[in-house]
Amino acid sequence: MTTAREARIVRRADRHVTPWANGAGTTAEIAAGAASRWRFSVATLDGSSTFSPFPEVDRIFTVIGDHPVSLDFGNAPMVIPRLSPTPFAGEDGPACVAAGATEAFNVMVHRSTTAASVDIVEIGTAHEIAAHGRVAVLLLVLSGGLTTDLGPLEPGDCLLIEQGSVHLSGPASVVFAQILPT
Repeated sequence: MTTAREARIVRRADRHVTPWANGAGTTAEIAAGAASRWRFSVATLDGSSTFSPFPEVDRIFTVIGDHPVSLDFGNAPMVIPRLSPTPFAGEDGPACVAAGATEAFNVMVHRSTTAASVDIVEIGTAHEIAAHGRVAVLLLVLSGGLTTDLGPLEPGDCLLIEQGSVHLSGPASVVFAQILPT
């Protein structure tokens, strides 16, 4: 039986890099849940590739680098601007063309066990972030910095909360992602 951790900082430098299933790129894994089958990661994109299909998986793709990305699901290319969370079914393996070297934050969930949401949020004054009723909550610092109970976070660092809560303050612009039970 896998148990959830409480809360931890995942530094950019500590991410585990793995090749894509189709061999067309790499992903730096931030965190994954084995029992409920979810994953947070950041992909490095440069040029063109095709996403691997993942049956029964829902994805949210968010460009966090400097260049937009075009996704083509077979109809016509759709430009995904920076910081615009874009959900799609994992069965769809879109063609992907990056306008330049960039990064994309990805959330993948097995739709039979979990759902996800992603928002871009500005954090200013002190407040508390809690996992209450969620499988996991993740903050990825885009700019600025966070001060937390667990230590400081700089751009590229993440705060993962699977149980409990963490007090934090900014100012920072962050990706706020959550995994919810279905």
